[in-house]
Amino acid sequence: MSPDLPPELADALAAAPDAAALFEALPPSHQREYTKWVDEAKKPETRVSRAGKTVTRLRETH
Repeated sequence: MSPDLPPELADALAAAPDAAALFEALPPSHQREYTKWVDEAKKPETRVSRAGKTVTRLRETH
């Protein structure tokens, strides 16, 4: 896992090894987009929500 991941995304991926493997297989540009999307949320609950949505999207698209 990249050290640049927001903690919320790192936690969500750690709890979902299948999604973490899919995330790692993405091109770096796509990883950065997901990371940026989670990181730019201002409220902690939004960051957690976006991290969860990232896991869902990874599972749905692969």
